[in-house]
Amino acid sequence: MKADRRTGGRTDGRLVRNAVRVLAAAGLLSACPPVRLSAQMALPPGRPIAITNATIVPVVGERIPRGTVLIRDGRIAAVGANVAVPANAQVIDASGMFVYPGLIDAGTDMGLVEIGQGAAGGDDRRELGEFNPQDVALTAVNPFSEIIPTVRVNGVTSTLTAPTGGPGWQIAGQAALIELSGWTPQEMAVVPRAGMVMTYPRTGGGGRFGGGGGAGQQTPEQQRAQILQQARVLRDYLTSAKAYADAKARATATDAPAINLAMEAMVPVMRGEMSALFDVETADQIRGVLSLADSFHLKVILRGAIYGWQLADTLAARHVPVIVGPTTELPGPNDPYDMIYANPGVLARAGVSIAFRTNSASDSRNLPYDAALATAYGLDPDEALRALTINAARMFGVADRIGSIEAGKVADLIVTSGDPLDVRTTTRYLFIRGELIPFNDKHTQAYERWRARPRPSRP
Repeated sequence: MKADRRTGGRTDGRLVRNAVRVLAAAGLLSACPPVRLSAQMALPPGRPIAITNATIVPVVGERIPRGTVLIRDGRIAAVGANVAVPANAQVIDASGMFVYPGLIDAGTDMGLVEIGQGAAGGDDRRELGEFNPQDVALTAVNPFSEIIPTVRVNGVTSTLTAPTGGPGWQIAGQAALIELSGWTPQEMAVVPRAGMVMTYPRTGGGGRFGGGGGAGQQTPEQQRAQILQQARVLRDYLTSAKAYADAKARATATDAPAINLAMEAMVPVMRGEMSALFDVETADQIRGVLSLADSFHLKVILRGAIYGWQLADTLAARHVPVIVGPTTELPGPNDPYDMIYANPGVLARAGVSIAFRTNSASDSRNLPYDAALATAYGLDPDEALRALTINAARMFGVADRIGSIEAGKVADLIVTSGDPLDVRTTTRYLFIRGELIPFNDKHTQAYERWRARPRPSRP
């Protein structure tokens, strides 16, 4: 066999795997027919479940070959190579398969939008006005969204669902971390109020996150004046929120300030009890957010931050987490071609804690391929997996509950045929809160329907 000079004589297939991941993330493999999923068993409630003979990937420790995960009462009761399986356990023989923690999409509008066609399409993502901190995304989540099953089937078990805003918005409301199973929004909630969604102004108010237009009709001086004015408005609002929080802390029963619902919602943000989730793109926006964090002692998480690589060392030194993505967007005409794809790897190598988001309910099923694309541009695959699991859980304060496979944690698990970042991998079994979730999404139903269609008869 001739040696492949491009791989130094190796033919181990790594270049092929990376190419498949990149093509999948770019949507170029979307026409491939889906692989038939394995049949789901109807497991009677009340009995423990043992997943045996699998390669277990705990994320926070070494892989466990031919290991067992024992699930009892919705939680991981035991995990390891020598776990005793109770006599009454329901056993899933996962020989040749892998067990991973469920994936976490750290930024979507899951349950808030069905079809992006305004109110008529079931769109409940935004309210009017620049400042809406009192809006709580969880109250608008639709547990019966047809999008949710299409996302679960690819291993995503939790998402951060967040409101967005209209032109000029700066505080959109409160995001919720939810699990993708439940009869009510409250039942789905992991963290009902996981962070306050905010945007730092940018020149012209444009960019990927909206915020006004007309930049093309403005001179550079007018654009700079606009962003300075918007930044002053945001700082003034935070100053008022801090004054309200301070007055509330000093108040007695007789001199408490009049209740203001918007200011009430800002109190945990100003006290550092709730994260401020800032949507940013440019280095100037990031510097502006860091200045606000210093002035008001905010607990900040950046979202997007496609120019975060320019301040990677600063973000690492200040321990500011970054939710990157979506990575499948195109860079600007004057940007390096690989800027968006390489950004996660640059941040992670500098020591920044990263997670991934798709920024869309309908795209959330492609979450692992956003991370896969970043691995083709320098992100370590193990770090990519951590970004999809334990890193996101740590950002939202639930690492003691989800994000890894450890005894005592909630049993949000996926059993797969291989690496979740590989487009050829299929999810064989899916558990949320220890319940086996059937693959009953519209995509799977359509595949099975057309797969079983009768052959056309010929005269």
